[in-house]
This record gives sequence, C-alpha cells and structure tokens, in this order.
Amino acid sequence: MSASCPVFGFFVELETMETLASEQLRDLRLAFDRDVIEPRGLVIDERSSGRRWSFVVRSEASQATDSDRDAAQAWTQTRSEIVSARIGPLLDFASVA
Repeated sequence: MSASCPVFGFFVELETMETLASEQLRDLRLAFDRDVIEPRGLVIDERSSGRRWSFVVRSEASQATDSDRDAAQAWTQTRSEIVSARIGPLLDFASVA
C-alpha cells in the first residue's frame, strides 16, 4: 500500500482595520484573490468573521509552495488596511486528514 500524495498548503490569518466599511472589506478580499490567489493557481477555504479573516490556502494542483507563502506575506505588507497578518508554515494537509 502506498502513502497518500501530499497536499501542501498554509494558513493565513488577517485582521483588518476597524474603520473599514463593508465595501472596503469586500474590495480588499477581491484584491487578495486578484493579486495573490488567482495568478498563482491557488484556492482557499475561507473562515472569516467581520474584520478577522482566516484562510486555508492550497494549490489547485495540491502543492502550494514557500514561494506562494512569501507572495501572500509580501501582499499583506503592502496593504495598510491590514493591521496584523500571520502566514503559517507550509504543511502537508493530507498527513493531518
């Protein structure tokens, strides 16, 4: 019996400014998709509540990379609307399933 294929991904946790209107939150979320997720062939499972966002990020091909993590981190540092960001380590989600 062979081992299951790895499914590499990472967690992203963001907290936005309290003063953002719902339209601004929507625009920020769309920008994350447009600037980071879509161009890199990534997919996300979102668990957001108000100004606190939590994502599980993986690749459509099931192999997110450290380069993808770095891109997400770099993007958060360019957005003044984000007051805190935590980008987790690369994990094999298949091994924890």
